[in-house]
Amino acid sequence: PGSGIPEPNRDYADRFRFGCFNHARKLTKPTIALFCDVLIECPESTLLLKSISFHEQDEQRRIRKRFEQKRIDPDRLIILDWVKGGLNHLACYNQIDAALDPFPYGGATTTAESLWMGVPVITIAGYNFNSRCGESINKNLNMEQLIAKDEDDYIKKVVNLTNNINDYINIRKSIFLDAIKSPLFNTEDYSKSFFETLKKIVQ
Repeated sequence: PGSGIPEPNRDYADRFRFGCFNHARKLTKPTIALFCDVLIECPESTLLLKSISFHEQDEQRRIRKRFEQKRIDPDRLIILDWVKGGLNHLACYNQIDAALDPFPYGGATTTAESLWMGVPVITIAGYNFNSRCGESINKNLNMEQLIAKDEDDYIKKVVNLTNNINDYINIRKSIFLDAIKSPLFNTEDYSKSFFETLKKIVQ
């Protein structure tokens, strides 16, 4: 108490719950198909989605329909309404156990938020800047066990995470401190490196 370090939290009594707080535009057909495969391979799990666009009921229905077309039980899909305020948004991470990164346009801000709230993120190694943010972030955390090489590997890593509960708990306990000690949050070194890179470009 008083340390300023958020404790891993879980404010619900439910099955293992995955989450994705990326904008709904990133929920591409391949991403939804992969998320459905995750739910099939983890039959006791649920999935929580959150997007600023979900303040529109039509958008919620559109996304629900795409999961139902994959024959996912509607009760296993939770869609959050829009919430006002940054702290209220961050508190929503207490409702999930692990975050699923979409592809090919993965998360950056949402991934950093997830780590800040002590929630691990499973991602796929990409091929360009937009698709490699999650890979870069997890590598800086030495969390390469959460970087999948392809969709099949993604599912394997998700299943491995849910089946090895002790390893999962250890990740939840350490991920925040690991993040703030990593280069990700070393603003001084980052600024120097960025400045030196700009100098080289100009030269």
